[in-house]
Amino acid sequence: MVQKSRIQCYNCKEYGHVARECQKPKKAKYAAYHQEKMLLCKQEEAGIHEQIDQNDEDVDLAKERE
Repeated sequence: MVQKSRIQCYNCKEYGHVARECQKPKKAKYAAYHQEKMLLCKQEEAGIHEQIDQNDEDVDLAKERE
């Protein structure tokens, strides 16, 4: 028989139970990584929109010169 008092939960890091039996909500793994990734995606998306706007302005100027 396994003594549960020596078993540590991977979810909450408390002793006496395993993650499958844990009553606490699961923590998001790598939350900081995901936040940083979302920020980078938003910045990249904003940069793409700025490039598109700049290209539109260049096309408009070229048409005006014709």
